[in-house]
Amino acid sequence: MEEEERIAQINHVVSSYFEEKKTEDTVAVKELMPYFIEAGIFTSDHKKGLPIRKVLRALDEQNALDKIPFVHPERKNKNTNWYFVREGSTYVSNAPNDTGVTKSQKRRASVINSDEYYVINLCDELLQEQASRQHKFKFLLGDYHRDGRTRSALPVDAYYQNHNLVIEFMEGHHAESVETGKREKRTISGVTFSEQRKIYSERKERV
Repeated sequence: MEEEERIAQINHVVSSYFEEKKTEDTVAVKELMPYFIEAGIFTSDHKKGLPIRKVLRALDEQNALDKIPFVHPERKNKNTNWYFVREGSTYVSNAPNDTGVTKSQKRRASVINSDEYYVINLCDELLQEQASRQHKFKFLLGDYHRDGRTRSALPVDAYYQNHNLVIEFMEGHHAESVETGKREKRTISGVTFSEQRKIYSERKERV
């Protein structure tokens, strides 16, 4: 069976399923395997929906998931859970805190949507230079590591080399970026992570 024909038949089966199941808006793709087999799209099922997952993974790699408009990928750190969603409906995860977005994607979105990112973008425009973000200088160092000899360079928010200018966004984001459970843990220096963040901010401002 040609790929386009298979996709058309998958769409037909999913559409017919939602027409029949009036009260369902979301269904795991593996649940429709019997319908796909009955339609002759696949000859058999194994590993709870692997045949249809292979089709969806291939489309995902081609950035062509829109060929099956019903599909919704719930992306995890290591794998993806696949669902079909009724046209016009919104997918709602069974896990209240699960948005289907990986932690790294959340972190990146948080940075991009932050005030700091916005302000530094404005500075890039005004100064007509793209900042070196999270720039590190050899002379701006944190506390000693456990070995008592080495120290890590402290990053600044933005450095404009042509203007010999450093911009540090002075807001609570440095302290807030530490996970809640980690804030009160002690560092090698004997202070909490929250206290260390304040010390480092003051050190960067002073230097």
